[in-house]
Amino acid sequence: MAEELKHLIEQIQKEGVEKATTEADHIISQAKDKAAKIVAKAEAQAQETLKKAETESAAFAERSVKTLEQAARDLLITVGQGCEKVVTETLGKQVDSTLSGNLLEKMITDVVSQGGGGAVISASEADKAALTSLCAGIAKTTGKSVELVSDNEVLSGFKVTFEGQNVSLDYTGEAVADALAAFLRPELARIVSGIAREQISN
Repeated sequence: MAEELKHLIEQIQKEGVEKATTEADHIISQAKDKAAKIVAKAEAQAQETLKKAETESAAFAERSVKTLEQAARDLLITVGQGCEKVVTETLGKQVDSTLSGNLLEKMITDVVSQGGGGAVISASEADKAALTSLCAGIAKTTGKSVELVSDNEVLSGFKVTFEGQNVSLDYTGEAVADALAAFLRPELARIVSGIAREQISN
């Protein structure tokens, strides 16, 4: 009887250990699966966060480059406009001082002589006084009527209108300076751009 009882106890112990071991293995397996899922989810989130950060970083870099390019263009435009203003003002002063004396007299003589018919010369009040004898001489030499009038809008140089031809030419300092400035603008833009590219490459 004692032997049977002992055998029964051993059998119960064995079954209990086996059951406990099975349950423990099951719990460990579930824990491993859960841990693996948590790690996989964390890795996926980390990859997504990294990808998003890389995308945002690339977009920020692209925006920064475009902003810098626009700033460089704006700077070039500002510098170009500043240079153009300086050149135009200097050019205007130089033209005003040049369109006087012998050059002014030669221009009027050539224009009236080459034009057909009589001419009306418009000049500043100061130049009118100095040009009166010249215009009289041109009229006498060419046989054309030459009328000299003062014009408050003419600061330097002159305007000429040919009678009966509906032709008017503007040789005022302002008109000559504008024409020269228009001629210089592309060259000025080329120079400014060239200097900017040289500075950037250095």
